[in-house]
Amino acid sequence: PADHGLDLAEKDFTVNTVAGAMKSFFSELPEPLVPYSMQVELVEAHSEYPGGTRFPTASSVSHNHRINLMTSENLSICFWPTLMRPDFSTMDALTATRTYQTIIELFIQQCPFFF
Repeated sequence: PADHGLDLAEKDFTVNTVAGAMKSFFSELPEPLVPYSMQVELVEAHSEYPGGTRFPTASSVSHNHRINLMTSENLSICFWPTLMRPDFSTMDALTATRTYQTIIELFIQQCPFFF
């Protein structure tokens, strides 16, 4: 099998370049990474736990938040619109933005479990 791994540490890419490439990749997918068909269920599940549930941070980027300032919350703020692509022309999507962001934050925190 081919090795599709890429060691970014040996490349001369800035963090912004890598983040921009990731956002571009996810925004060009035919359907968001979090499929539209699952978004309603995720919002409903989130509403059953008001105040949210906190889990230990698992993402390697957010694990180094003291150095890079990118906590799981900050990462989710940057990436939730690209990963979920809500229809902002509806009032439901506008009122659920915090919920969408929290769902992505939980995915980041629980990365080993989900992925």
